[in-house]
Amino acid sequence: MLLFYAFAKAQSSSSKDYRNDSLQFKMYTRLYIGDQLQLDSVSVRKVFCNWCTEQQIYVLEEEAMRQSLVERHNPRYKKPGEHRLALYVRFSKEDFKNLNNRDE
Repeated sequence: MLLFYAFAKAQSSSSKDYRNDSLQFKMYTRLYIGDQLQLDSVSVRKVFCNWCTEQQIYVLEEEAMRQSLVERHNPRYKKPGEHRLALYVRFSKEDFKNLNNRDE
């Protein structure tokens, strides 16, 4: 029993936990579906990040647009009108910090 506990403890300490090495962001987007059940437009309403730079906000908005375009195929959004989405995205801390170093 003691050997099992020691092995389990060693495994849990050696594995990476996503909460320790990544950041999670919440974003609100809206899908507008027309009368012919086609996508009219997608808009990013809000990105929750108080300390992000403009470049980081831009990348988060692009990711929100990408995820919204993927979500448009979900059957619950096949009705005409406005659909509100709450999206979550996770970046590693190093990758997110390096977004400011991009030459775009």
